[in-house]
Amino acid sequence: MEERHVPLSTVAGRLGVSERTVRRWIQAGKLKATRPGRDYRIPESAVKALIEEGEVSPKEQPRLPEVVPPGEAYFVPLEEGEEPDTVTLRLYTVRLLDERDRLLQEVRRLEREKAAMREELEKAAMREELEKAERARE
Repeated sequence: MEERHVPLSTVAGRLGVSERTVRRWIQAGKLKATRPGRDYRIPESAVKALIEEGEVSPKEQPRLPEVVPPGEAYFVPLEEGEEPDTVTLRLYTVRLLDERDRLLQEVRRLEREKAAMREELEKAAMREELEKAERARE
C-alpha cells in the first residue's frame, strides 16, 4: 500500500509553523519530501518522525464554542513569520426553514395578524376623521 503524502501547506498548518519554515526543514534534510512538480509532497511518516524526534509538536487548534455569543470575538495568534492584517468579521446565525416548519408557519401567522391589526387601526382612524368632519359641519 502506498504511503499518503500531504501538501506543504497542510504540514505547516498541522505543526503551527510557516510554509517557509517547512521549506527550510526540507532543504536542510530535516524533513523528507518529494517534488513531483512545483509543489512539495511530504510523506505522513516523515511528519510523524519529526514530531516523535521532539523537534516540533503539533499545533493545538483553538476550539470555538458551538454557538458564539453575540458581541464576542475569537482571535488566533499569528504564526511565525506572519504579518498582522486588519480583518472585519461578522457572524450571522441563519436557520433555513421549509414550508412545513412550525416556526415559519407561526411567523407567517403573526405577520398576517399584524397586517390585519394595522388595517383595523387605519379603518378606525378613518372613521374617527369622518365623524370629526361630520360634527364640524353640524
